[in-house]
Amino acid sequence: MLLGATILFHTTLNYMENNIEEFETVPLPPKKIKKITTNNPIIKIDAKDRNAWMLVEFSSGKTLKLSEAEAETSKLNQANWDLGFSRTKIITNGGKTNPSGKTGVINLGFVNFDDIRTAPETGYVQDHRSLGNLINKELAGWYNYRTRTHNIESKRNVYAMKLNNGDFMKMRILNYYCGQKDQECRSMMCTREEAACLTIEYLLADPGSNAFPDTRIAKIIESPEQIVE
Repeated sequence: MLLGATILFHTTLNYMENNIEEFETVPLPPKKIKKITTNNPIIKIDAKDRNAWMLVEFSSGKTLKLSEAEAETSKLNQANWDLGFSRTKIITNGGKTNPSGKTGVINLGFVNFDDIRTAPETGYVQDHRSLGNLINKELAGWYNYRTRTHNIESKRNVYAMKLNNGDFMKMRILNYYCGQKDQECRSMMCTREEAACLTIEYLLADPGSNAFPDTRIAKIIESPEQIVE
């Protein structure tokens, strides 16, 4: 039986070698890609400049870039913003970063984004200073660092936020790279030039409430051509 299987194996290899052009011209069946879309807003933030903060006001979607020197002055409390981004660092408009700001964060962990129907009313954490650096302990561990490839991968935790204007919001960081997916950087080194383009999914609560609108109606695309971000 073993001899017969060996002969069959080599016969098949010889046939493929002699007819390789036929195999090359036969297209592979299309691979179905299943990806659930989101009806929630997405914002992409260019945080490449390590010497500046990209400030984001989520209620309006507006961004403002401030240099480190400007941030050390009183300009942080002169602008309307909620979160500030610089490479992997994230600050909030509250606490030691800006004592007159009101933004706070709660890390809800790795949970289903759409299952979070209401935001907590209390318990929001503001920034503090640790070893001379501004930090928010709820946001500090938002990513995993891949020691083999030296790349960043979001944990995709969901965060509840109380914004500077008093509104509630939930968000999660979907991706850190400009032209690559975080998962693609597990086995190869993604360049620093491709890094620090954060993609964030977020949803504001209903006005005057801590309840989020229901956006769970999502379509599933089964097509090799269509991939909805």
